[in-house]
Amino acid sequence: MSTLLNGSDATASTTKTKTVRRTAQLPTKDVPLGILATTVAEKWQASPLPPLMWLSKDNFAAQVAAFVLSHQEADDTGDARTPQSKRLKVLDKTLDTSLRYVKGYLEEEYDDHEAYYGEFGIEKQGKNYKLPLGRPERVKALGKLLAALRKHKFDKKKYGLAYWQPLYDEYQPLVAGSTETAGARSGKVSQKDQGAAQVRKGLRSIIHHIKANYPDTWEAELRGFGFQKESFGG
Repeated sequence: MSTLLNGSDATASTTKTKTVRRTAQLPTKDVPLGILATTVAEKWQASPLPPLMWLSKDNFAAQVAAFVLSHQEADDTGDARTPQSKRLKVLDKTLDTSLRYVKGYLEEEYDDHEAYYGEFGIEKQGKNYKLPLGRPERVKALGKLLAALRKHKFDKKKYGLAYWQPLYDEYQPLVAGSTETAGARSGKVSQKDQGAAQVRKGLRSIIHHIKANYPDTWEAELRGFGFQKESFGG
């Protein structure tokens, strides 16, 4: 016995659910966001469109200016860190490569050479003996290595103090500076992200504000404020 579907059921069974896709409302990147927000702030200042209950024209302009400045400061801090990071990578490789000569001196001098590794700042990592991976810890290990070179009379050798001291003298301040710069950049990035969130909130509110005040011409008004069509969803 066959079962007949009524009209509404048949329609429902053959109709596919449509997926609603929202277009990108505002720029996702900081630079385009800053450009748009700066334009909107300027247009709003010159427009008869009144301020929002929670956001004045001057306050929004100040938020935008602060966001643009924080983005530039975050970029500048990152640029300052790049040369340091590159040089530290080179020095790390040099330290790791050169350590084998110090271990060779110990092996020549002592049968139980591995027992002395701790004095030289060398630690076991898996099956190997190396300098610590963390850079602050590596600085401390290099200090121990310099002292141990003197103690065990390796200081005059080819890979003695004349070799390791200049490496330490360059490495230590670079590590200190890199740590400080990384902390500064982290703070700048956090400040920039908070500013971006505020600016986006303001832009979305202005979109709805324009729609409410210009119900028949809102699309043209939004374009006049600098918004692209894909932003109109608010």
